[in-house]
Amino acid sequence: MNTPEQSAQIPSEDLLLESLKNDMAQVGATLKVLAGRVINEGVSDYPVFVASQTVVDIGMPIFDQDALPLNWFFYATILEDFVKKGIVKQENLSRFQRTFNDPEEKACIFLVTPEAGKFVFVPYEVEE
Repeated sequence: MNTPEQSAQIPSEDLLLESLKNDMAQVGATLKVLAGRVINEGVSDYPVFVASQTVVDIGMPIFDQDALPLNWFFYATILEDFVKKGIVKQENLSRFQRTFNDPEEKACIFLVTPEAGKFVFVPYEVEE
């Protein structure tokens, strides 16, 4: 259980998602292009982006943090890598694929938080 001091240091999920939404306003169009390339070049039908506020070892880094004022580090990968790493269990793969949103409309983002990681689907184009 977290102490009150620890809880105060961990941003709420709403704040994290709002922060991600702010970054998506800047990088969403680029992520959409990358997802399209992954699909069109036959790499995978399931492009996944990783967003983390610390450097992680999942996927390829996309943006230069010094060039863009982002709250998140973004990485590009594919669902198959999550299966290889055991993050998505083989027995859950078909269920995950069925719930995978249209990659033309929404980015599948594995959001790495201080508590855990979770998949979220975020529109590339954020409405103001």
